[in-house]
Parts: sequence; structure tokens; C-alpha cells
Amino acid sequence: MDLMTSLQEITKLSHLYYERQWMYATAGNLSVRDRSSWEQFWITASGKHKGELKETDFVSVSVADGTLVSANEGLKPSAETSIHQVLYSQMPDVGSCLHVHTLDSNLLEFGVEKTEGYRDIPIPPIEMIKAFGIWDEKPSLTMPVFYNHTHVPTIANEIKRYFVTEGIPKVPFLLIEGHGPTVWGKSIAEANKHLEAVHFLLQVMARRV
Repeated sequence: MDLMTSLQEITKLSHLYYERQWMYATAGNLSVRDRSSWEQFWITASGKHKGELKETDFVSVSVADGTLVSANEGLKPSAETSIHQVLYSQMPDVGSCLHVHTLDSNLLEFGVEKTEGYRDIPIPPIEMIKAFGIWDEKPSLTMPVFYNHTHVPTIANEIKRYFVTEGIPKVPFLLIEGHGPTVWGKSIAEANKHLEAVHFLLQVMARRV
């Protein structure tokens, strides 16, 4: 899939997520790795309305250090680019990362302390877990939940610390408390599948509280 096709696909998802009320106004950010240059990724520019996003509303960023590589005039990277950069740099096979702000993910509270940065939270072993490629019967799984620091690079550093100390999560997503889930996949289609499964999972968890 060439870059323009990828940007068209992810733009369509942005409109779909807006319609589903997963990305109100300018909230959320979506990205895809540049398959012609695996060391770059394209992410939604800052301040763009996700219901009106265009293929030209993306900027190119370095996987190695998060610096801006290319952008149309007046565009700057999303405020949460550092989080995407950590995910791409820590998982070389990941081709897309999607971050949204769903209602249920914001209703859930886990009490993650600022000083600890993150916490592993048990998730119910429901059938939808199979969407993550996990086929064990009644698996005992957790998801990493991070403290919602105002300074986004601090969240990115906590995610990197988690990956280094705890390893890559068994589930292809993480949650920032009071913020929303971020998922990843080898392709845009796989990341979208994971996001739909995460949305259902968080709905179940919110209703069990």
C-alpha cells in the first residue's frame, strides 16, 4: 500500500470515528508508518477537526527521535506525537497507531498515582479478547494504564519505561487514565480491528464497575 492510499484509508477512519463519537472536534490522533521509509511515520497535524480531516492534514516525523521531517505550510505535529514515536521505536513491526477518546474509557477510574506513573490493570477474559490473537481459554491478562500527565512527553517517557522494564504488553493497546486508549497493529486494518475490540472491552469494564 503506497503512502497516499494509507493516508486516504486513515482519513476515512478519522471521519468514521468522529461519527461514532470517539474523536470529538480536534481530540485524538492517528498515524501510519511510511512503508517507503520505515524510519518515518505520518501523524495527524495538531488542531485539525477529525470529522473534516483531509489527506493533506498529516506531517512526517522521525521514528528515531520524533523530530519533524516534512509538513505542509502551517502544520505542526500532534501534541501526542511523542507517544506514537515511542510505540514505533519500541515495536519495529508496528505499522499504525490509533488514539481516540471514547466515553467509556473516560468513565473508568483506576487511581493510578502520579508518582508511580503506570499500573497493570486486570481485564475480563471475554470472547472479544480473540480479536487480539489470544486464543487461550479464560486468559489472565492485564492492560497498562498510565497517569495522565499534563506534559505529554512525560507520558511518553513512562510508556517507554514500561516497555523497557515490563516488556511489550500481551494486548496491543494501552490506556491513559481520563484520556483514552491507544492501539497499534501491523497495518491500519489490524489497528482498527484492535480499536473496535478495545472499545467493546472498555464498555464491558465500565458497566461492571
